[in-house]
Amino acid sequence: MSVTIVGSGSWGSVAAKLVASNALKLPSFHDEVRMWVFEEVLPNGEKLTDVINKTNENANYLPGIKLGRNVVADPDLENAVKEANMLVFVTPHQFMDGICKKLKGKIKGEVEAISLVKGMEVKKEGPCMISSLISKELGINCCVLMGANIANEIAVEKFSEATVGYRESREIADTWVQLFSTPYFMVTPVHDVEGVELCGTLKNVVAIAAGFVDGLEMGNNTKAAIMRIGLREMKALSKLLFPSVKDSTFFESCGVADVITTCFGGRNRRVAEAFAQSGGKRSFDELEAEMLEGQKLQGVSTAREVFETLNHCGKLEMFPLFSTVHQICIGRLKPDAIVRFLFSPVAIAPLRFQSPATPLSDLTLTMTKRAAEEAPPSTDSSTTGPNFLGCYRDQVAELLSQEERIPHHEDGDTKKPSTEIIGAGISSLKREKLKALLRQCVTDLIPGVDEMQSRARSMLLMSQLSNKKPSISVTNEEVEDDIQLLMKSDPRLFKEIVKKHTDDVLTSLNNMQQQAEKLLDNVATSCRPMSRDEKRDLQRSIKELPGGNLKRIAEIIKDHRAASGKAFSDEVTVNLEEEDNVMLWRLHFYVAAVKSARKLAS
Repeated sequence: MSVTIVGSGSWGSVAAKLVASNALKLPSFHDEVRMWVFEEVLPNGEKLTDVINKTNENANYLPGIKLGRNVVADPDLENAVKEANMLVFVTPHQFMDGICKKLKGKIKGEVEAISLVKGMEVKKEGPCMISSLISKELGINCCVLMGANIANEIAVEKFSEATVGYRESREIADTWVQLFSTPYFMVTPVHDVEGVELCGTLKNVVAIAAGFVDGLEMGNNTKAAIMRIGLREMKALSKLLFPSVKDSTFFESCGVADVITTCFGGRNRRVAEAFAQSGGKRSFDELEAEMLEGQKLQGVSTAREVFETLNHCGKLEMFPLFSTVHQICIGRLKPDAIVRFLFSPVAIAPLRFQSPATPLSDLTLTMTKRAAEEAPPSTDSSTTGPNFLGCYRDQVAELLSQEERIPHHEDGDTKKPSTEIIGAGISSLKREKLKALLRQCVTDLIPGVDEMQSRARSMLLMSQLSNKKPSISVTNEEVEDDIQLLMKSDPRLFKEIVKKHTDDVLTSLNNMQQQAEKLLDNVATSCRPMSRDEKRDLQRSIKELPGGNLKRIAEIIKDHRAASGKAFSDEVTVNLEEEDNVMLWRLHFYVAAVKSARKLAS
């Protein structure tokens, strides 16, 4: 058998060192091990491949370590693999799609592959594991090798373990174990390729969270909590995507051991620590270039891919740590949001869901069907889009129902009212959990709002094009060619499509508003009694509102009275002294929102 290593970073160079030492000893392998190197020019003007072949060292990514004289660096990808029947893929996962496309149709004969790549591709049809990408694009079987493996430590022959995950042949898995095993590198086969690969992929997201904790100097106890929650979400997501994943896999080197190692010693943790220390002011791209000397982060891009996957299948609320990490990485939240996350009830509540009977790797087909099966019947036939707020409404209601209320002062009491409004009548612990839950609710709502904004802008552009009166600049990039073609060829159909999509956007926004109203109703039940001075301020603020906002005030009052079983007429008369406390605070929240919106718009 002839082996080629596809990749030459620090981990790729270590893999070449391990494989090369065994290839010389094992009679079933050719001595020469080729290593594909993405060509670079060193500061002294020499090419990296020439330096590796001359000195037997990777001066850029593993200086000072001899790879083995039977390692041959090759900058030509196709040439490097043409004689090989054992391919070891070990590059940043962002490059794997391009590599597979370049090799498609070039792999001949019976070839086996193994992926050391930690990450996944997110395509239109759903997430795709790197081993599946290799198998699909190249038509070959692919195992995986993952574990608690920091390259620099293995390079100097400190003891380490790894896990080979295989799907089909145990014999092939044993061959890979034989090829990688050394006295200082112990490899174990496991019949669970998806579980092993997802462990290696998802642990980098947990490491980013651990780095935030270190950068904020929150201590090892907090980091342990992050690691526990992270491992729980890793397991839950793995089983959500692939129900065949085994619980025992998470106790192998690829599982809990890799989480521990990466959260204390990996590059993702180190760069995330620097990001948190800067208060999020320095970008991950900037820090990666400065700190990693050409190596690539995996955790940030994996966090985005996990977020897209969960958003696609409507499961974001079940994975709050993964969601929070992504939104910190892209700047929507500051690094200290990881602290607020830990106070959230969703961080400590068990994940309650049933694994689907079929894998969710084909999300387009499977999740649409499951969503229809699992969704409760709706009384509103016009409701479309996901329920962003319903789960938080239920959790707020459950949280408030668990606590025996602490008596409020009466409205006529001479004591000054508490500065706390929300949760003033419950214990301080419950109040903090309630606030954390509401903050997380806003966090999880942001992607939905962004989507609505993008869709609304697209509809505006299309509508302006159809009327041929664009009030803002429109570029070809913003309106796809096929849309412009449709507009020119069939204006009537184009206008119908614009109207339909506009109606869909408005319906989705209306649905989000309804859910927000229900959530606010629950929150208002926890508010302290409003003082007379506050009622007078509210009355004055309502009178100052524009006519359109007064209409909404009337709607809030009518809806609240209808829910309370009270009669109401077309003309709404309000005596704030007689209205119940919940409605008073609902009006207060609305008036405050109007003031904030007008301030932002001014």
